[in-house]
Amino acid sequence: MPRIDSLATSLPAHRCDQSDVRNEMARVCRGDRAMERLLPVFDRIGVDTRYFVRPPEWYSEGQPFETRNAVYATSALELSEKAARACLDRSGTSPDTIDHIYFVTTTGLMTPSLDARLASRLGLRPDVRRLPLFGLGCAAGAGALVRAADTLRAYPTHRALVISVELCSLVFSPAARTATDLVGAALFGDGAAAVVVAGDETGGEGPAIRATRTHLFQEAPDLMGWNFTADGMRLVLSRDVPKFVATGVAPVVNKFLDAQGLSLPDLSHLILHPGGAKVMATYRSVFGLDDVALNNARETMRRYGNQSSASVLFMLNDLVTSGRPRAGDTGFMMALGPGFSAEMLTLEW
Repeated sequence: MPRIDSLATSLPAHRCDQSDVRNEMARVCRGDRAMERLLPVFDRIGVDTRYFVRPPEWYSEGQPFETRNAVYATSALELSEKAARACLDRSGTSPDTIDHIYFVTTTGLMTPSLDARLASRLGLRPDVRRLPLFGLGCAAGAGALVRAADTLRAYPTHRALVISVELCSLVFSPAARTATDLVGAALFGDGAAAVVVAGDETGGEGPAIRATRTHLFQEAPDLMGWNFTADGMRLVLSRDVPKFVATGVAPVVNKFLDAQGLSLPDLSHLILHPGGAKVMATYRSVFGLDDVALNNARETMRRYGNQSSASVLFMLNDLVTSGRPRAGDTGFMMALGPGFSAEMLTLEW
């Protein structure tokens, strides 16, 4: 089975308390009574701190999309390279032994995609097989691990480098004045993560990826995503997501685990994308989980906010570096994203 050989993360320089972001948003919304009434969402969404590539006041000045995307191009490259180098160093993996690179993002636009520049900066081989993934949103970090594991089952002597970078703060525009825009401003943060996934014949020693599953809920394409406007990307996030997790996602999860003789409450470690407080409450109720099972998700939300595709990789990195997993432990990772889609995998230490 493919194994997760190493992980690393990187964060931008600007650590922001939620109260400071709320105060800046209150200044932006001053005089707009409808938006001012929504500001308490900052206090109850479960986020204490986040990291941004620019200080909060920079965003509230109203940067054009061209400027924000240019910041994405430089900052995403820097954060991705930092995470990737740390990940390779941790596992002692030489860059020229990487056979595949999976690069995921959904918060900036570039052609060629950033992995083309990263390949040369990291010293990857010219014949490295690149797969940039855009548009999977919060599901993409888990999705890239699924794609990498599936590929390495066919190529057990190969290694893959998965990189996720999300600069969610750059989506913000003070001209965006809906409840969904405000929720996004209160919820999302920036960060990058990298994972080396090793084929079965490479001698990797990390947790094994036992099984994978992708599910596209074709009946629900409009639950989340982006609308593209002259001012950039605008968040689409339906209030029906928690309900759909209960009615649509839960049966798919249970079927995936049942086929392996597993059930969610019995697993040693859960890495469930922390979409927000209501989604986590739904996880708890429909899967019969106690509060301890969701500590990892709540702590990630509290410290970093929702980092879109990078969140589950931050969670897995924190779990692995904590030293809590023991030989024989099992784990389950799931992330949900636009499509509407679910990406799932089970782990074994």
